[in-house]
Amino acid sequence: MIEKSETLLSPMVLLELEYMQEVGRAKLRARDILRKLEHEIGARLCDLPFANVALAACDEGWTRDPFDRMIVAQAKVNGLAPLLSADEEIAKHYQRTVW
Repeated sequence: MIEKSETLLSPMVLLELEYMQEVGRAKLRARDILRKLEHEIGARLCDLPFANVALAACDEGWTRDPFDRMIVAQAKVNGLAPLLSADEEIAKHYQRTVW
């Protein structure tokens, strides 16, 4: 799927990756991961307006996790785009989750 279509990252993914690095759950900083993904697969940050995504995230009452809410909302606002995630809760609530 990554090779067949444009790969966009939610800016919330970038922030979550940075948090993970800060607490020792990831080795690389978010910017380094982004540079690597840009170089290796042509990924880029999605530039949808934050306000649109935040409004859509208000409808994601199935979770208290602000990262998950924003990430799913980003995919929905982006035309119900497929969402690459291993998170089972996300997959239960967003039918276009791929893993």
